[in-house]
Amino acid sequence: MPIPVIIDCDPGHDDVFALWLAAGHPSLDLVAVTTVGGNVPLEHTTRNARIALSVAGVTDVPVAAGAAGPLVRPLQTAEWIHGENGLGGPVLPEPTVPLDPRTATELIADVLEASAEPVAIVATGPITNIAILLRDRPELAGRIREIVWMGGSTERGNATPYAEFNALVDPRPSTSS
Repeated sequence: MPIPVIIDCDPGHDDVFALWLAAGHPSLDLVAVTTVGGNVPLEHTTRNARIALSVAGVTDVPVAAGAAGPLVRPLQTAEWIHGENGLGGPVLPEPTVPLDPRTATELIADVLEASAEPVAIVATGPITNIAILLRDRPELAGRIREIVWMGGSTERGNATPYAEFNALVDPRPSTSS
């Protein structure tokens, strides 16, 4: 039986491939896509997710926009890698997949509450939407099968010597005693 999955992303190039792989993998049931400001501002990441699903012919998965930036500091983007719109280079078609009127955290909460089984969350961008969900709706934590986050490295970071970009964008600053 396929695992129900929510992809929480900030499409750039890498996340578009993640969406396509999740939508086409027989072991996964892509039930929702949520977006976050990260590689580029939220308006672009949301449009890019809708375009990626449109191009793949995936029209039955809701897409909702989430946090425009980190919890406690300004958004740091990566246009120098992904281009101004996050998918720099090709002329992009207009998306045919509509934008869901709910916020990302509302959509995630609704999916978790409606699912007959726990849902996996795959976060391929800053994890801000998931932090907001767990802060505001902690009772839903048990409805999450697992959270898989593209947010680390075993040797070195891609944004600083130690930080991977997604972890760098929205770390909750720690205080030292």
